Amino acid sequence: MPTEMSSGIPVITLDINEMGQIKKRLPRLTQEEQLRNTLLQGLYPGIRVARLNVPPGRLEDHQENDVQRSMRSFEFDGVRYRLIGASASAKSGKFYAVDERYEPEIAERFRKWPEAAITYFGILVSPCKQRIQLPDAKVMVVKDCTLGTNDCRGWVSQSMFGRFHLPRHRLYQFRLAFEKTQAKGACKVMADDVAQKLGADIILPESCVKPDYKQSSRFLDFLRWRRPKIEVRSYRGPVVFGIREVSRTLDLHSSYTLIEHAPWESIQLEVAPFAMEQARKLREACQDGRYDEVIELLGTSHVQAPWEEGTDSEFTSYEHTVVEAVLKVDSSGYLIKHPYINSALNRLLAKWTFKLSTAGGFKIPGFALADDGFLALYQGQVVAASDWLPQDRAVSSVPCPKGLVVRYPIRMFEDLLPYTRVSTGEAVALVTQAIEEQNGCSIDVSSAVDLVEEQIRLVGTFVLHSETAAKNGGDFDFDLVAIVEGDRFPRFVESRFAHQDRHEKRKTKHKKKQSPWWNLTLVANQAKGNQIGPITDLKTSCFAAAMTAEAYQLVDELQHALDSLKWGTQVNQELIAEIRKKVPPAPWLQLKDKERVSDMPVHLEVLPTDKIGWLYNLTRKEVEDFFSAKLPIADFHGLISGERFTKEMSQECRMVSRIYAEGVGKLITEKRALDDAFSKAEAEYEAKRNDPATRNEARAQRNAVRSKIHAHKEHFREEFQALRSIVQAWGDGKNQNRRGWCQALHAIVCAGKGNGSLLFHAFPQEIIDKVAEETGSNPVQVSVPNLVDGEIEFDEHGRVFLVEQFPNGDGSTQERKVFLLRITKLGEVLVDGKVVERVQQFPMRYGAGTIQDGKLVFNDIRQRPTVRRQPLKGQPSANDSSAAGTQGETPS
Repeated sequence: MPTEMSSGIPVITLDINEMGQIKKRLPRLTQEEQLRNTLLQGLYPGIRVARLNVPPGRLEDHQENDVQRSMRSFEFDGVRYRLIGASASAKSGKFYAVDERYEPEIAERFRKWPEAAITYFGILVSPCKQRIQLPDAKVMVVKDCTLGTNDCRGWVSQSMFGRFHLPRHRLYQFRLAFEKTQAKGACKVMADDVAQKLGADIILPESCVKPDYKQSSRFLDFLRWRRPKIEVRSYRGPVVFGIREVSRTLDLHSSYTLIEHAPWESIQLEVAPFAMEQARKLREACQDGRYDEVIELLGTSHVQAPWEEGTDSEFTSYEHTVVEAVLKVDSSGYLIKHPYINSALNRLLAKWTFKLSTAGGFKIPGFALADDGFLALYQGQVVAASDWLPQDRAVSSVPCPKGLVVRYPIRMFEDLLPYTRVSTGEAVALVTQAIEEQNGCSIDVSSAVDLVEEQIRLVGTFVLHSETAAKNGGDFDFDLVAIVEGDRFPRFVESRFAHQDRHEKRKTKHKKKQSPWWNLTLVANQAKGNQIGPITDLKTSCFAAAMTAEAYQLVDELQHALDSLKWGTQVNQELIAEIRKKVPPAPWLQLKDKERVSDMPVHLEVLPTDKIGWLYNLTRKEVEDFFSAKLPIADFHGLISGERFTKEMSQECRMVSRIYAEGVGKLITEKRALDDAFSKAEAEYEAKRNDPATRNEARAQRNAVRSKIHAHKEHFREEFQALRSIVQAWGDGKNQNRRGWCQALHAIVCAGKGNGSLLFHAFPQEIIDKVAEETGSNPVQVSVPNLVDGEIEFDEHGRVFLVEQFPNGDGSTQERKVFLLRITKLGEVLVDGKVVERVQQFPMRYGAGTIQDGKLVFNDIRQRPTVRRQPLKGQPSANDSSAAGTQGETPS
C-alpha cells in the first residue's frame, strides 16, 4: 500500500455557471481542503481532484444540459477530469471530479452505481485526525447486532488502536477502505484476546459498509450460542483506516427548534428568567468596563480550558479565533475599539442576542450517541450482547435522574426522547442478565463491572437502545445528541413524559434506486436542492401560529427532504406551497443573519400564540448596541512598534495589501450587484403580482435572483476563506524577523481605510504577543469550585497555599499557609491527592494571587494564548508531532 503524502492531494476548485463555462477559484490551502489524511489520499497518492461548484437552484432545460455536459468530463491545465461523486454538500451543488485515469477503479468501488457514488463518495474525502495504512489486516463483516455490534457501530482491536495516538476509553468515528469497498461509522475498542479468538482486527456490522459488501460468507462454529451460528464475511489484506473524531463531553447551544416545544410555563418560569439574568450580567459588565466578564458571557473565558491532546505548554491556552486571543490578553479594554475587533464583537453580540432572544441563551450537555453493545472473552468463551438496555433507560454521565434526548434537526415534540438514567449497579445487573440470556453462561460481578466501565460508560457518550435512538432518526454513526436535564428544566421535561405520542416518523428506507453509470451527471443534478432549512422554518412558523396539524404534515416532508439523497424520497411541493400560503411567517426568523444588534428591532408584532416571539420581545430590549464605539485604524499605529524592517519588506507588504484589498473589494462588489438586482426584481414582481399574464414570470425572475444571492453567500464565505488561507501561507513563510514583517504590514494597514483584518490573518501570534506586552496581559485563572475567597501563594512545583492572618492575642497577627492543591506539569489539578480537573498546562513559578468566586487567579503568571488555526498544505498538523509514526504508516 502507498504511504501518505504529507502535502495532500492537488485539489482545484472550479465554478461552472449556467452556461456551462468553467472558472477556477482561488486555491484553498488548508489541509482539509487539500484532502490530507483522507482515504482517497492513501488509496491513490498520485490522483488529481477537482471540486466542482454548480448552480444549486433550478435551471432552464438548456442550462441544465450545458451544466451537465461540463460536469461530465472536461480538461483543465492539461488534465482530463471526469465526474466521480459527491459529499454531504451535494444538495448545495458541490461535486467531485478526478483524473480520468482513476475514474474506472473508483467507479468499481461503488459498483458503478451512480446513487451510491453521489451518496457515499464522501467517505473517501473525509479528513481524519489520524490515518494508518496496513499491508495485512483482518476485517470481519457481520449482521447488525451480532458480536456486540449495532447500527453503524463496530469494533477495532486494542493492538490496531494502539497504532494511533488518541485518548483512550472513548467512542471513535472511523473511515475504512478495504478490498474494493469502504465503510464508515463508529467503533469501540475490543481486547486483543477476543480479537485473536475471532480472527479479526476490525469487526463491522453490515450497515457500516457502503455500498453493501457482497463477499461470500461462512459460519463461525466454535461459539456456544443459544442462537443459530453466526454468518460472517471475511477479508484479509491491505487496508486504509482513519479516525475522524473522538467522543468528548460538549456544551451545545439551545435553539428555537428546541424550546418551541416547551410549554408556556416552562418558557415563562425556566427559560425567560435565565435569559433575563444573562442580559443583565452583560449590560452591567459593559457599563462597568469588566470586559473579561463580557467576553466570558459571549462565549470565551479567561479561565484555563480543559486539557486537550497534542497541545503545547508554550502557550497558556488555545483559542478558536485571534479576536478571542487578543481580548484574553488585553488588560486595558481598549482593543474592543479596534475596527477589526469591534466588527467581530458586533457580529458575536448579534449572534448571541438572537440565541438569547429566541432560544434562552442557555447551553445543554452534548455527547456522541452510543449503543450498549459489548464483546469480551470470559474464561475462554466469547460473550457479547446488543440492545440489552430497556428502551426507556439510558447510561449517561449526566447526574440528573430524568431528561430528554435531543437530536437535530428536531422534527416534532415526539423527537425529544424521555429517558430515566441507569445507575452503574443497575447496568451491571442488566449486563449479567444479558450474558445469561444471549450467551448461555454466567459471569462474576467484577468482570461485569469491568465490561460496563470499559465498553459502555465511555467518555463523552450517551447510551441508548437502538430502537429508542431510531425514534428520532438516530443511529450510532457518531450522531451528536444533547440532553435537556430534568433538574434544570423540570416543567419542560415533565411535559414530555406526560405527552401521549401522536406521530412517529422514522428514517424512510425504501429499496435504493440503481441507475446505470452513464446517468451519473443526471443523478448528481437530481441531488441538488437543500430544502431542509426552509421546511424547518415553515414548520416553526406553524407552531408559532398554533397550526399544529400543518406542522405535523411538514414533519413528514422534512423527513423526505432528509432522506432524499440516500433513499430517493420526494418532497410534496404542492403541500409545501399550500401551507406557505396559509401560515404567516414568524417575523423573528428574518433576524438570524443580522451582524449588528442595532439591525434587530427592539419589538416585533407577533401572534399571541408565538412563544418564541414573546420571549424575543421580553429579552431583546435588555440588550443594547454595547460596542458602538469604534476608532479609526490609524489610532492603533503605535500598538506594534520597536521592530526593524527594510524597504523591500515594506514593498512586499504593500503588494500583499493591494492584492488582499482587491480580492475583498471584488467580493463586496458582486454582493452589492446581486442585492441591487434583487431589489429591482422584487419591485417588478410587486408591480405585476396582480396581473395573471405576467406575475409568474416576474416571480420566477425574483426567485432566480434570490437563489443566486443564497449561493453567493456560500461563494463569498469560501472565496474569503481561500483568500485568507493565501495570506496565512504568505505570513507563515516569513521565518526570519517575523515581528519586523508584522510591523511593516501594520504600518501599511494603519495608513489605509480598512479595518486591519489583513494583519490578523497574516501574523496572529505576533499581534497577540505585542498586545500582551503593551497592556501587561491578564493573569492565568483556573476554576476550582468550592474554594473560599482569599489570598494565595504558589511555587514552581505547582503547590498552591491559602495565606491567612491569625491574631496573636497581643494585637499583632501571624501568617499561616494552608496547602490547598497542586497543579502538575501536565495540567492536572490535584486536591487531596486526587485529580479533580485537567487544564491546559502553563509554566509555574513562585508568586502570589487570589481566590475569587471559585477561581484561582495567578497574578504573577500572565496569559499567552495562541490561535488554533487549520494547518496549510505541506505544514504539519497539531497531531503530526504525536503521531509521526502513525500517519501514513506502512509497517513491515
